[in-house]
Formats: sequence, C-alpha cells, structure tokens
Amino acid sequence: MTAAGRRIVLTREAQGNAPWLERLRELGFVTLDLPLLRYETLDPPAPAGRWDWVLLTSPQGARAYASWAGRPDGAKIGTLGNGTRAALEAVGLFDELGCNVADGAMLARAFVASVTAPCRVLLPGAVSRMSEPAKTLRMAGYEVLDVPLYRTSAVPPEQLPTAPLAAGDMVFFCSPTAVRAFVAAWKERPDCVAIGATTAAVAREAGFRTEVAETPDLDAMLRAAGLEQ
Repeated sequence: MTAAGRRIVLTREAQGNAPWLERLRELGFVTLDLPLLRYETLDPPAPAGRWDWVLLTSPQGARAYASWAGRPDGAKIGTLGNGTRAALEAVGLFDELGCNVADGAMLARAFVASVTAPCRVLLPGAVSRMSEPAKTLRMAGYEVLDVPLYRTSAVPPEQLPTAPLAAGDMVFFCSPTAVRAFVAAWKERPDCVAIGATTAAVAREAGFRTEVAETPDLDAMLRAAGLEQ
C-alpha cells in the first residue's frame, strides 16, 4: 500500500508520538497526532549497593531513567529493541546489549544467553508493568529490583476530541492502556496495528481487526500494516 493510501493515527503520549510523527511525515504519510496517555514522572531513592546492569523495556522508561537522580554509576544498559534504543540514544546514553526483540520474556532470554549470573539487574519502568523480564531473570539466578519511575494514565474521554477519526484510518497502539482509552472515548473500531502480543490481545477483545508488529518499533509496525516503503 502506498503512503497516500491511509492516515496513520498515533496514540502514545505526546512526547513519544513526536519522533514517529516526524519520521512518518518524512516518508510521506499523512498522520494524526492523538495522544491517549499521560506520564507522571516519579523520583524514587537510589537503590543500595552496586548494580551491574539496567534493562529498559520502553522509550518512556529510557527517558525516565535518563532523568532519574538515583541512576547508579557504572551500570551497563540493555534495551528491548530499536525504539527503546533510539529513545536512550536521544538522551545521550547507549545500549550495550544489542537486542531487538518483541517482549520482556524474549529480552530476559537474550540477557541470560549473554550475561552470566550472579548479576544485579535494575528494571526501571512503570508502576504497573508486566511480570517479564523480571520473572525469567529471577528464575535464572539474577538479583532483580523493579524501580517505578513513572505512572501511566489514560487521557479522560471528555478531554479528547469528539470525532477525530476518518474512513480508512490505521491506528497504531503501543500499550493496552492506549487501547482502553480509545474504547472509552469512541465507538469506531478502525484497523489497527499493535506493538506486541499483549496489546494485540486487548485490541482484539475490544473488536479491532488487529495486526501485530514482529518487534516493538515503527518500522515493524509499518510492515505489519502493509505500509512499508
């Protein structure tokens, strides 16, 4: 499908949407910036002791980690995939693991294959999060600490536009929270692409015809939509 064939609707928080909007417009796509999420940054105290690795599973996690006053000295950083890596590099930090995988469980397996336990691993991220990669890492003998650096909330329906959608729109969802915010605001169920299996399951349950990106990045979402250049 050509870039002119469909409008792409981005639903992350405004800061997260921004680099994707820029890239999509450079590629010739028509876009709609429709942020459905908000992030509240938290500032927990620095964890005690020395930490060997920090694993980041989302672009927002990368941005929150970069601004965290308690960031440990000397820890290596690994990211889930290209999108998180790009967000990390944008704030002047760099990935040393080299993964590009679809979810936290796959990140944990890649880490176990590359880094020998015992090892102390920080997992900065949202207050509410999935059980992986922490579950697999702990089972493999790593010491793991979840660090809540931000809280995600949906934009209330009354603060969203009444009728932003048009025929042929393709919605990109990057979290279950974004799907639920969309469902709370509008009755339409346009075609969508989910950034991973967890988000896809929520979208399908809500009645969306859903494709799933193979990896959590913009290029993979375009491929899943049949919109690759």
